[in-house]
Amino acid sequence: MIEFSAGEWALFTGAILLAFCVRGGAGFGGGVVVAPLMALLMPLQMVVPLVSGMNTVTSLSQGFSDWRKVAWREVARIVPFAVIGVVAGIFFLANIDAKPLRRAFGVFVVCYSLYVFVFTGKTPIIPKSWLTPVAAIISLFAGVIGSIFGGGVGPVFVMYLNSLQVDKDTFRATMNMLMLALGSTRVIGLLVAGMVTQQVLILLAIALPLAFVAARLGSHIAQRFDQQTFTRLVGAVMLASGTLLILK
Repeated sequence: MIEFSAGEWALFTGAILLAFCVRGGAGFGGGVVVAPLMALLMPLQMVVPLVSGMNTVTSLSQGFSDWRKVAWREVARIVPFAVIGVVAGIFFLANIDAKPLRRAFGVFVVCYSLYVFVFTGKTPIIPKSWLTPVAAIISLFAGVIGSIFGGGVGPVFVMYLNSLQVDKDTFRATMNMLMLALGSTRVIGLLVAGMVTQQVLILLAIALPLAFVAARLGSHIAQRFDQQTFTRLVGAVMLASGTLLILK
């Protein structure tokens, strides 16, 4: 078991609460918030199975209640390519040295946070004639990135679903089902690769109650605060944590 100091336990708890407040409010984004903060405490080879487990279980708890609202055609179009990406990403994660991988993750998070600042409230729209090839490309990319870094796939699918101009309920239900499908595939792959260790399971048992509470809280916060301001604050947290990962 990793021995955390009091300050490290505080970071562990705060990261989960912040990340799943975001997830509960926006329907996505939890992984990319919690993963870089967790990576300050432990190797990515532990972070990814931990975050994947949290995302999958929380998605599972919401997925079946809204299944009638899911855009199943889009899920069927995305998932096969995403599974290929997941397998490739797990292979890279298991075979790349932890320190340069952590720094690469820091660069990814910094770039992601800059994306948040630039495109908040103005997500690019994909032309309808490009949707099928774009679905294949983004699904493959999302599978690889999610498996290597434990998060960051949400905005990729946001851009795609926004281009379909679906209503809010369909968007949230479809996004949650995509997170569930990718997360479940990732967890199975990580189990096969032997990366779901006893340490990960213990931390997951501690983290899940916090994640459920934070997700409920986030859904209430989202109704009371300006979404763009909230998103930019999250972007600032990601920028700081990404910078720390690069310098660590």
